[in-house]
Amino acid sequence: MFGPVLRQLRNRQNFTQERLGELAGTTAAFVSMLESGHKYPNLEMLFKLAYALKIRPGLFLDEMEKRSGHDLRA
Repeated sequence: MFGPVLRQLRNRQNFTQERLGELAGTTAAFVSMLESGHKYPNLEMLFKLAYALKIRPGLFLDEMEKRSGHDLRA
């Protein structure tokens, strides 16, 4: 679920995978692997991605929760 969320948030900023990689201190190839579900970020990378996208890190989890259909806040 993380990959599609990352792609959606990246596209909202009109960032290429290369640009997001530069801002987060990683490569376009790694961003691609995250978006395709072949890799998952550790917490440090999650924060770097969030800051590069100018969002709070918890937004990733919020969006993943929405997509799962399980709203635990209810």
